[in-house]
Amino acid sequence: MANPSQQNTNLNDENIVTAQDKQNSVSRSISIATIIMMASVFLSRITGMLREVTLANIGGASSEMDAYVAAFLIPELLNHFLAGGFLSVTFIPIFQKYLVKNDPDEAWRCFSNLITIGTAAFAVFLPLSVLLAPYFLSLTGLKGQDPQTFALTVRLTRIILPAQMFFYWGAFLMAVQYAHQRFFLPALSPLCYNLGIILGGIFLGPRFGVEGFAWGVLIGAFIGNVAVQLPGALNLRMKYRFRFSLRDPEFAHYVKITIPLVAGLGMTFSNEIFFRYFASFLESGSVASANYALRTMMILVGVFGQAAGVAFYPYLAKLAAEKAYAKMTELLNNMITRIALYLIPLSAIMMALAPQIIIILYEHGRFTEESTQKTVPVLTAYLFGAFASAVCILAARPFYAMQKTLLPMIISTAVSLLSIPLYYMLSRQMGAAGLGVASSAAMTAQFLILYTIWGKRYGGLSTAKNEIFKLTKIVLISVTGMLLCFAIRRQLESFIISDIKRVQAVFICIGASLPALGLVFFLYEIFKLQKLRDSVEGLLRRRRR
Repeated sequence: MANPSQQNTNLNDENIVTAQDKQNSVSRSISIATIIMMASVFLSRITGMLREVTLANIGGASSEMDAYVAAFLIPELLNHFLAGGFLSVTFIPIFQKYLVKNDPDEAWRCFSNLITIGTAAFAVFLPLSVLLAPYFLSLTGLKGQDPQTFALTVRLTRIILPAQMFFYWGAFLMAVQYAHQRFFLPALSPLCYNLGIILGGIFLGPRFGVEGFAWGVLIGAFIGNVAVQLPGALNLRMKYRFRFSLRDPEFAHYVKITIPLVAGLGMTFSNEIFFRYFASFLESGSVASANYALRTMMILVGVFGQAAGVAFYPYLAKLAAEKAYAKMTELLNNMITRIALYLIPLSAIMMALAPQIIIILYEHGRFTEESTQKTVPVLTAYLFGAFASAVCILAARPFYAMQKTLLPMIISTAVSLLSIPLYYMLSRQMGAAGLGVASSAAMTAQFLILYTIWGKRYGGLSTAKNEIFKLTKIVLISVTGMLLCFAIRRQLESFIISDIKRVQAVFICIGASLPALGLVFFLYEIFKLQKLRDSVEGLLRRRRR
């Protein structure tokens, strides 16, 4: 018979193995979820880029495109203030709480009440927004431009507005799937949305111009957020019952944690609003140029920042419930470093190849060489803030997981408000490129403040020096890669292999970027930042211990 000490040792060993297996299982789950979301975001950004290419071909950098881009101003404000964009942050912890308690009926009761109340709010504010659209838009610089452009903006706004109801419903339907760690159908939502816009432009554009894209927005929003997501929720035995109770305790809790998000001006939301507003006072085509540049930069942010934020948030919420703050910090740092390893060098190389990238993506149809010259400096300015934009998404997630939404709201609102003079001055001095510089500066400030506060409160500053040292090495290596890329680009520009500008641009991009990336990954190996094999395997795969 084994002695007690031997039995205790065996039990401890079993506990360690069990805990290790559990941790590995969670790591695998996060990796799988991240891969799914990265694939989704990547494909959605590709379709989004096809959307922008189609828009550029039909509208170019014209006043019509200014009207189309500006038409999203009121819809995005409405979506923001009715909390449509925050459901994944505020509703998932509420819903998960009842799932953990094995009380799905109560979870669906909360779902029914919140979706009914929100729908009623949209039923009131949507007609008012449609009616008052000319008044709200008159507060922008578009009012002082061509009356036909202003009238077109009003008409497009009224077409796009009802799509916000579909986004709201879809946010709930996707949130319940995320709570059950179901990511596939939600991953299809942006793909369907972008395809709807593209098809609207292709089939309706020849007859209705940019208005065809607006109808595509409405159709794509319905398909991606309702038609595709409803079967996924029904498969989880969704139980919707009409319920409208403002006195429900969970509704009160939802309002309590959501109001700071709604009242606050998050930098992602502010950036979308500010560039449309301040660009509307610049020369014709500036809104469109800023939009093309921002959408191109957001491919990187979406694939690396948005995908990681969506995938690891449910697990972060679970760690928060367990009060495992050290593990939350470790997970946050791990994600930031891994994103930096890929996003920073890619941003740097894209800066060196900005003219060729714009030529490949947009220069055809009504998007002329002059349009390219306007857009290149704007893209370069936005790329400076690509990494900050991505990790800014992650830095707020630990606070949201702990349902502490007030502090991030105060910080993001303060940074947003303080950035307004910067947007104003830089847009006047640098044109549309100044909007990118202001956005990059504001995103960087918000990330640094949030990360520092989290570290001070929950013990992350002890590892901050190590993280800063890693990031410094990554930046220096990326700059080295960018300089090599730029030098090769200048040499390749003298070799004319085709009279077709796009073919020539593709040749330059491939010939300059591959050696630059090879140098970056080689230096990663030399400075022990990342093994080449791990770089090839991809972002966010945890190493075996």
